[in-house]
Amino acid sequence: MTSEAITTVEAYFEAFGSRDLERILTHFAPDATWMIPGDPALTPWAGRRTGPEEIRQSIAAFFAAVEPLAFELHTMAETDGRVLVPGRYASRFHPSKQVLESEMILRFTVTDGLITDYRVFEDSLGITRTYLGQPLATTPA
Repeated sequence: MTSEAITTVEAYFEAFGSRDLERILTHFAPDATWMIPGDPALTPWAGRRTGPEEIRQSIAAFFAAVEPLAFELHTMAETDGRVLVPGRYASRFHPSKQVLESEMILRFTVTDGLITDYRVFEDSLGITRTYLGQPLATTPA
């Protein structure tokens, strides 16, 4: 049986996939927090946001700057309303047109069927470099 928290997160992903801002925002509590690591001066959708208007600004900036090429979610795990979602993605970043492939973990906190906290754990330096058109650091073979 799927928990209410996982059902809420699944509905959020469905709305996010449609890129319908109003529909996405219906899944957040009025005082929800949203945290994507990075410097918003370099990566406009990054940083800590609180409430629907600030979350809207972050999502709108993301949609304007990022073209999703692949998005794969793995099995969600939930404990006491906290949902962890591991996955992978590939995105093209504008204006650089460069592509980044990366792993991520998303963490949602859900209370009474609404997301109250959203956190992203990903390669924020890689995202910023790709977005700005800078070379990525290479790892030795």
